[in-house]
Amino acid sequence: MRNFERHAKILSMLQSHEHASIDALAAACNTTAQTIRRDLKELAQAGLLKRFHGGAMLADATPVAISYDAKRNLPQKELVASLVPDLIPNDSSIFLSGGSTLAFAAEGLRRRDGLTIVTNNLHAAVALFDRKGFELHVVGGLSRIASGSITGERAVDFIGRFKVDIAVLGTSGIDADGTLLEYDHSIVSSMRTMISNSRKKILVADSSKFQGGGVVRGAHISEFDIFVCDRKPPAIMMELLSAGGVALHLPK
Repeated sequence: MRNFERHAKILSMLQSHEHASIDALAAACNTTAQTIRRDLKELAQAGLLKRFHGGAMLADATPVAISYDAKRNLPQKELVASLVPDLIPNDSSIFLSGGSTLAFAAEGLRRRDGLTIVTNNLHAAVALFDRKGFELHVVGGLSRIASGSITGERAVDFIGRFKVDIAVLGTSGIDADGTLLEYDHSIVSSMRTMISNSRKKILVADSSKFQGGGVVRGAHISEFDIFVCDRKPPAIMMELLSAGGVALHLPK
């Protein structure tokens, strides 16, 4: 179980039982007590839980209804996430948006050097905060429970202070006309600000996103320079990519 999955499992157990021992968490995650202690330290530093001798409990400010579906379409998410680091040069600056796929991608980015990362993805921040040689800027604002994203006016203002080399964004769904769709309108403003303040745009989405998902219109697929996916999109989407000059990046 990767650290991202362990973090989701730990938070899920604490939501159900209010508190849990290190031994119980280690058994549930099929890992060692030492690894769980490290996970608890990272989650505590992110403000998601409180540690006590021998275990942990949810932080007072942690919403009880946290729902982060890390395992849905997991193979596809991990596959497209694994393609992202090869598109990010060393010593570059990037925006990294919310969502589970980009949280997986954040783990892969640890093998790059000298990155400056601005993110509103709390799970990505947990995966990156201790990487020496990186400059990590974590966006402040309102936490979006479903994805661990930070949104709102403060988030948009903070993101707008930066001009970066690359924006790496995900989406909840892709409509047949190429419109990116989200479930929460508050996330769109942050994404649009990232797009406006980056020199290159990369969209990362697995093939399940072509089945729809989301009701709020966001960006359009033609606004991106590269589309990363786990398999070749439907013909109509290929036409949109070609018309927009969007490069398709698939697994080899």
